[in-house]
Amino acid sequence: MIENKSIAVLPFVNMSNDINNEYFCDGLTEEIINALAKIKDLSVTSRTSSFYFKNKDVTAKEVREKLKVATFIEGSVRASKSKMRITVQMIDTAEDFHFWSKTFDRNPENVFEIQDEISLFIAEKLREHIGHIEIEDKLIAPIDVPVNIYREYLKGRYHIMKLDYKNSIKGINILKDVIHKSPNFPNPYLDINLAYFNMGTMGLLPAFEAYEKAQPYLLKALELDPNSSRSQLNLAWIECWQNWNLKKAYEHANKALELQQADDIYLTISNFLTVEGKLDAASNYLDKALQLDPYSAMNHHYKGFLHYLKEEYEMAIPHLKKALVLDPKLPFPPIYIGTCLLLSGKPNEALTYFGSLEGVSVKDLTKLGGETMCYAYLNETEKCNDGLKELETYLTTALVDKAFTFLILVNALLGNNEKVIDLVEQAYQSRLPLILLLNPSPILKPVKNHKRFKSIMLKAIPDNVNYKQKKKYKQALLDSDEIEKYTKELEQIMVDYKLYLNPDLSLKDLASYLELPTNYTSQLLNLGFQKNFSEYVNTFRVNEFKERILLEENKGLTIMAIAYDSGFNSKTVFNTFFKRIEGTTPNAYLKSV
Repeated sequence: MIENKSIAVLPFVNMSNDINNEYFCDGLTEEIINALAKIKDLSVTSRTSSFYFKNKDVTAKEVREKLKVATFIEGSVRASKSKMRITVQMIDTAEDFHFWSKTFDRNPENVFEIQDEISLFIAEKLREHIGHIEIEDKLIAPIDVPVNIYREYLKGRYHIMKLDYKNSIKGINILKDVIHKSPNFPNPYLDINLAYFNMGTMGLLPAFEAYEKAQPYLLKALELDPNSSRSQLNLAWIECWQNWNLKKAYEHANKALELQQADDIYLTISNFLTVEGKLDAASNYLDKALQLDPYSAMNHHYKGFLHYLKEEYEMAIPHLKKALVLDPKLPFPPIYIGTCLLLSGKPNEALTYFGSLEGVSVKDLTKLGGETMCYAYLNETEKCNDGLKELETYLTTALVDKAFTFLILVNALLGNNEKVIDLVEQAYQSRLPLILLLNPSPILKPVKNHKRFKSIMLKAIPDNVNYKQKKKYKQALLDSDEIEKYTKELEQIMVDYKLYLNPDLSLKDLASYLELPTNYTSQLLNLGFQKNFSEYVNTFRVNEFKERILLEENKGLTIMAIAYDSGFNSKTVFNTFFKRIEGTTPNAYLKSV
């Protein structure tokens, strides 16, 4: 079912011959997407999926089927030195009719005012059609840089978002020049960080080298603007992958999600939950990422990866292949396509697959490591030993992380459990991020309960459900001792993760965090808290509202704006629960405090 309050912004068409106008068109589209994503009740398709339709003729029906949205925006920009004409149209995808079309004739120098004006206009017109949504007075804050420098910034970002090595380096050089001219402008620092991070992630640069180059730019961006959603998301990555502090990682990711609902934030939280072994909860968040960005190669890869971790190998492969269709250069899917074939009892097919890989997969050891895994599975000892020796030669290179990963997996397939744990210990001492990814690996199940292995994993991730005994559920529901235990656990989860801030939170989501069946969680709420799901969650939301309403930074916001920030998604629900819990209306409460 398609949500009524859902929208996509397709890339604005450049109607001028000037390539510089192309940069502005893409930048305008991105800014409108980001601005609309700040509206709490609105589901906004992310950049990757919107830009999938760049330079393509599509019908309203195709947009509805492929992006699952009720409404979409399309537009064009025609610019000269003295005048800019922007045409914007809003289309209903079900009925295929235009709600409205408007033309803005503006001075090209007023870039920031134009972006905010159009975003607010779209939001207002959308509200007229779909019903109430809370809209702030400004959706795009003005940037304190000259327009000509901002246009250079858009040019640099344009190249970076091409995601290949040549364009990334070109974009970085342009943005370095922007930084030289406007050193207090945070956006180019964040985008250079993004460029290096993407190159390291995609195997275009050695990961260690890429992340090392990225870090100074991120630190400077955080110094200049610590409270943007992108800054918070980057801090979340650092806390997880560099500092191994999942509690702080969640704090930053949840703060990013409060500021803006975006697929990469949902994907990041899914990633953290995966590290902890909470695979059902991870799947829930990943589904939200896919809903916002159905054409993201990384989202499809991760969907396949989660099926792989659940040992659902045949279900994993189509998602992994879909990721490669969307981005043939993505380095991760080939690893898991081959491994899924291997673990589903098709070692010869897996060997053929790994042997056929070319390009980036050769450079990042996927071919060598994958073939060696297959030889281990097939008991081809000589070929396997040759592969292990070759993998060991990479332990002193920039590919150390990937070399350790394959050495650990091959030895696990060979049954060399003590060797596996020795390698894991070495990787732990070197603080290699692979430790966190090994955590839920199905190949490592034989060593999961080994004392040394368990000790390493619990040092890296203290609250690690993968290494806690999972309960075998009896037919009867929870007894009184279990209710007391899970009551405390749920209260802590709500404090740590602030799940109630997610307006779409469901009983199933809550159950997945506890690793309990939904029926058990429902019983827990009724007997442990004497509340149903709605009462339990909305009590947290009311308390959050009472805290936020007193903050100086929220003085200019309406009561409902703060209610939506606190996790409510309906005015009626908010007023009803507030009066039930507090015995007074929100307005009366506000006057009393």
